[in-house]
Amino acid sequence: MARVRTRSIGRSLVLTLADATRQNALSGDMVAEIAQALDAAPHDLAALVVEGEGGVFSAGADLKALSAALAQAPGAMDPLEALNAAGGRFFARFAALPFVTVALVDGAAVGGGMGLAAAADIVIATPRARFALTETSLGLPPAQIAPYLVARLGERVARRLALTGARLDGREAAAVGLADVYCETDGRAQLEALLSSIERCAPGANAEAKRLLRACRTEPPEVYIATAAKSFAAAVRGPEGKEGLAAFLEKRAPAWARSAS
Repeated sequence: MARVRTRSIGRSLVLTLADATRQNALSGDMVAEIAQALDAAPHDLAALVVEGEGGVFSAGADLKALSAALAQAPGAMDPLEALNAAGGRFFARFAALPFVTVALVDGAAVGGGMGLAAAADIVIATPRARFALTETSLGLPPAQIAPYLVARLGERVARRLALTGARLDGREAAAVGLADVYCETDGRAQLEALLSSIERCAPGANAEAKRLLRACRTEPPEVYIATAAKSFAAAVRGPEGKEGLAAFLEKRAPAWARSAS
C-alpha cells in the first residue's frame, strides 16, 4: 500500500502523506517513498506541497522503530544513533531542496511532524492544525529538528517551546512564526493563490535565492558579498536572467510564467 500519493497542480507537486494506521509517522517506509517522489520530481518544479491525510499532518518519529532499535545490541554503531542520523539526513535533504517547499498543516503535526513543517519554506495552518513539540515530555530531546526550529523561530522561542513540550493551535503557531499563514478554511484557496505566485518566479532564481539565504547566515560579510556578486552576475548572464530582462523590456510574461498558466 502506497504511503505517499502525488498529484500535480500546474508546475507544482503535492505529496499527500497517507499512512492512517501510523498517523502519517515518518517511518522508514514513509521516508523512502517521499525520497522516491523527490527523485522523480521534474527539474523545473516550482513548488512541493506536503500535506497529511485523515486529519493528521504527521505524528513524527516512528516510535515502534525506536523501540525496535532500543532492543538491538549496539554494534560498531549504536542502532539508535543510526536511526536518528537517518532522520537528520532526511530533514537536511528536505530543507535543502532547490524548489519552494510548502507545508499545508490541516491536522496534528507532532514532534518530527512539527519539525518537517518548520523545515518547509512556507507553512499554512488551518483551524484544525495542532502543533506539539512533545519530545521532552517523553524524556527525549528534539535532536534532529532543532536546527529547523531555531531557523524558523529563533533560539529564544524555540527554547521556550522545546523546554515546555508546547502545544499550539494554528492561530498560536502563526503568532509565534511557526506558521506563515493562518486561514479560517481548509487552506485550499490560500494554497492555490500561493502556488500561483510562486510559479511567476523563475525556478533557478528561487533555488539560488534559497542557497543565498542559507549562506548569508554562516558566511562572514566580505565572503558573502563575493558569493552574492558571483551569483548575481551568473544569473544575469544565464538563460533565466536573459529571458526575464527580455520579457520586461518586451512587456510580456517570461517563459516560465507562461508555462505555468
